[in-house]
Amino acid sequence: LTHFRSHHIALDAFLHRINAMDSPVCRHCARGVDETIQHFLFDCPAWSGARQLVVRKAGRRAESLEYLLNDERGVRVLMVFVNSTGRFRQTYGDL
Repeated sequence: LTHFRSHHIALDAFLHRINAMDSPVCRHCARGVDETIQHFLFDCPAWSGARQLVVRKAGRRAESLEYLLNDERGVRVLMVFVNSTGRFRQTYGDL
């Protein structure tokens, strides 16, 4: 959660900024945009199935980064989303 809040999380845009990746562009979709927190949580088509689960659990609040990072229920929903994508399993394990 701290990594999300600080924007220092193992997404391609951050990894590129610290010279750990050659490109900031999302490897999981063909949109050609940087893999930022915004893209990962709300826009990347690779995670649309997981995103639908979040919307079913939290409704429109799931579209708010502030809700997902700062509300106790939002944080739980965020962790469900993150675990269901498997995106950080290799780096952080199950969250």
